[in-house]
Amino acid sequence: MLETHSAINEVETALSSYNSLSTTLPSPPIWAIAENYRFEPAFLESKKMMAEIGEVMNVQVIIEGSMNSSNPYFSSYWRRDFTGGFILDMGVHFIAGLRMMVGCEITSVSANTSHIDTTLPPPDIISSTIQLENGCSGVFVMVVSSRSPKVLWRVVGLKGTIQVERGNKEGKHGYSVTLFTAGGQSNSWFYPFCGVTEELKTFLSDISTKNQSYQAEPRLSYLEGARDIAVLDAMLESGKRQGAPVQVKMF
Repeated sequence: MLETHSAINEVETALSSYNSLSTTLPSPPIWAIAENYRFEPAFLESKKMMAEIGEVMNVQVIIEGSMNSSNPYFSSYWRRDFTGGFILDMGVHFIAGLRMMVGCEITSVSANTSHIDTTLPPPDIISSTIQLENGCSGVFVMVVSSRSPKVLWRVVGLKGTIQVERGNKEGKHGYSVTLFTAGGQSNSWFYPFCGVTEELKTFLSDISTKNQSYQAEPRLSYLEGARDIAVLDAMLESGKRQGAPVQVKMF
């Protein structure tokens, strides 16, 4: 995992190395990022619904995590051994979900960070305003460990709102997607988790059909992973600067 103070430099070095390697081979080697949120049906379907809510006015991502001693990832040493801790490790998934839904980039952020739970590496709380390239703004709030876990994305448009919330139904874990439209009407759908399975199926398909005209599935692109990291890196940097605005590195 990349340390925050050098995350962007290391990403750029990795990209440069890959591009250099690609020029010496008959075809580029496959470099895929296993980001399962880009393969979750909840986000794919929400993206399709975006046209129904009209021009986007605001986005909200609220994450109240459950990273405590009962969580199997709590004691993993490598997640504690870099600046940013669980905020960076977990946060990239939530940024990936947001970017997948809205279909545009986050251009700048202004964040405040704090460290309250000393059993976790710092920081364990981040509150950030975000500016998107489509002109709308929003918030990203993440508490690594909460007594009342909640994971929620909400996109507000002129004609309606789309909400994606993690939960369970009939014993299955997944996401509830709700489309709110004019007149107080709403429709909801539930999509069980299957992003890991879908990304692996896509990757196996890619490597089994690779040839000189190979085009990787865009959702597996290393550039997408770099863009997720860049957003969190900018938030953490802004937190160090007591909320000063920071531009997100564009790849």
